Amino acid sequence: MLGFAILRRGKIVAETMLSVSKARWDRSIEQLRLDERVEFGEDDIGLAGGVQRFEPSSTNITTVDLIHRFGGTTSPAAKWPEDPVGPDRDEDRLERMARLLERATKRMAGGRGKQ
Repeated sequence: MLGFAILRRGKIVAETMLSVSKARWDRSIEQLRLDERVEFGEDDIGLAGGVQRFEPSSTNITTVDLIHRFGGTTSPAAKWPEDPVGPDRDEDRLERMARLLERATKRMAGGRGKQ
């Protein structure tokens, strides 16, 4: 049923777009500023073509940085730098500690409501 709902919404959008003038469509696209680069973080300019959205940092707590930057050449022939592997990495220790702290915090918050 979910697939049918998505197809129906797509059909409605396609039919509605026929009634929008080209000038209005162009203005709407211009207001999105898709040609400007989106900032990932402070002084970290990313790619163009996105819409930036701000949210409180407590909404989605992330202890692991998902964007890894490597210096050097951008040649496809160049070898990628190797990631340090092994259980003794500082990042792994910090990640385990962060998970442990998060679980403990949830337990303490859950225990207060039972008293």
